[in-house]
Amino acid sequence: MNLKITIVIIIIINLLNINTRNFKIRNFILSLTNTNSLITPKIALGSTESGINKIAAEITVRIDGQNRSGSGVIVEKQGDTYYILTNWHVVNKVGDYQVRTPDGKIHPVYYTLIKQVPNVDLAVIPFSSSQNYPIAEAGDPTQLVPGTKVFVGGWPRSGSNLQQRIFLSTPGVVKGRQQPVAGYSLLYNNLVRAGMSGGPVLNEEGRLVAINGIVKLQENSDVIVSGGIEINTFWNWRQRVSLPIVSQVPPTIQTPASPTETTNSAPTDTSIKEDETPLDFTLAKAITDEISGIVNSIVALNAYIVMGSSNGMISVWDIKNGEVIAIWKAHPESVNSVAVTPDEQFVISGSDDKSIKIWKLPKNKNITDIALVRTLTGHTDVIDGVAIAPNGQFFATGSWDGTIKIWNLGSGELLQTLEGHSEIVNAIAISPDGQFLASGSKDNIIKLWNLKRAQVVRTINTNSLSILSVVFSSDSQILASSSSDGMIKIWNLQTGKLIHSLKEHLDGVWSIVITPNDKTLISGSWDKTIKFWELSTGKLKGSLRGHSSYISAVAISPDGQTIVSGGWDRKINIWKVR
Repeated sequence: MNLKITIVIIIIINLLNINTRNFKIRNFILSLTNTNSLITPKIALGSTESGINKIAAEITVRIDGQNRSGSGVIVEKQGDTYYILTNWHVVNKVGDYQVRTPDGKIHPVYYTLIKQVPNVDLAVIPFSSSQNYPIAEAGDPTQLVPGTKVFVGGWPRSGSNLQQRIFLSTPGVVKGRQQPVAGYSLLYNNLVRAGMSGGPVLNEEGRLVAINGIVKLQENSDVIVSGGIEINTFWNWRQRVSLPIVSQVPPTIQTPASPTETTNSAPTDTSIKEDETPLDFTLAKAITDEISGIVNSIVALNAYIVMGSSNGMISVWDIKNGEVIAIWKAHPESVNSVAVTPDEQFVISGSDDKSIKIWKLPKNKNITDIALVRTLTGHTDVIDGVAIAPNGQFFATGSWDGTIKIWNLGSGELLQTLEGHSEIVNAIAISPDGQFLASGSKDNIIKLWNLKRAQVVRTINTNSLSILSVVFSSDSQILASSSSDGMIKIWNLQTGKLIHSLKEHLDGVWSIVITPNDKTLISGSWDKTIKFWELSTGKLKGSLRGHSSYISAVAISPDGQTIVSGGWDRKINIWKVR
């Protein structure tokens, strides 16, 4: 498409402001901007009930995972990436999900690529396939008046003893509208069963007018009325955002030929494996006792491990034998980040409760009284990162409120508030020379701040998804970042240029560290692997597998002899040099 046509399309979109009721024009615009519009199968629209049921069956997918089930509808395609619109409550529990398309194929879902539509019960799930699947044609929900016929599609469980998932399309009529609650405004009396949440609501032409989601008991009545989120709610949001492309996907899983329709994921591989290149580390200890929360953050010292968990606990462990030294309730909500001062005297924790706490680091196994030194407040949202300056005089915190705050460690005084990110700040790091702070955000941007002047000296657009972790090399010349699309990128801080882009992980990379000798970068991912990379070349050196669920934290001891990893399986693995 040439530049002039693109500009005209943008102008039309702005004029329409997507609030237009002319959905035919909106669909025309989307077809022009969709590079696959000429090869994507079109749906033959019609007004017969059997015809509409056929349309519903072609565009409705089945969603399985995390002891939940639901439905969704294919609404868009970019390249080989399809986008499913469903209810947020179908996928709001973090974990593994699969999408079954109408041809019976099962496609994996990367949870970190799912996008929630803010303030409404909608989510977008991307998946990748070279197959051509029909895409729903959008209708105009504003034309629906009481008595208008509508159809709801979905994948409920059958009533038989097998409780198999079956496709169902049910007719009904619009009963009216209500003030939107989580986006639900359209009411209709179609038969809706469990498992049909997220399925399409089609008008008499077979066009998508809403996403089905709830069943409501009307006031002063025994009549059950279903509720849907009108499709223009989604398109209003869609105009303002970009959606992720699925670039790395394992082969599609064929549905097993079984009358019970088994849909469970393949058994998790919890063994320790290495790739072709031998690694220097082997599993020395796996700690599961007395850990009851998801491991969010780890600091590895030469003698101790300090860990923060989702249940608000902080624990200290002997790195040699894996024995617990101390464990205490540090926050009423999740501890997302812990950091230890260079003199190993204090632990600083940041939490979902929006507070920062400074603790005296206990090293005596017989300790019974954990000393809280100070509690700091000032952030207005979740604190997701803590970083301490090499001189131990100040520290920084990053928050979902989009700011970074600099604090005096001795007095607790707030020294600076750094503002510049448009989204939540997920990751922060202070350079080993103490001059700079790097921050990574959900806005896909990395900012490099001069700490003395409290000013941005470099802004890097990563062209990735949300930045989850950042780390400096020991000479403060190199910065590595990782993101929720599984990418790791190595940056030259003098020029801001990309040196290497590492693409082997299949899910979000939540934690990265660089070895003290600057030779190796180590990454922990939601694909349940730890990977080792040669920092100078970006070459993958090998992988370790020892967790049965998502890895959310990795750390390396100052002497480089021990790696510690933790995650959603509530386990700490201690890896030692052979």
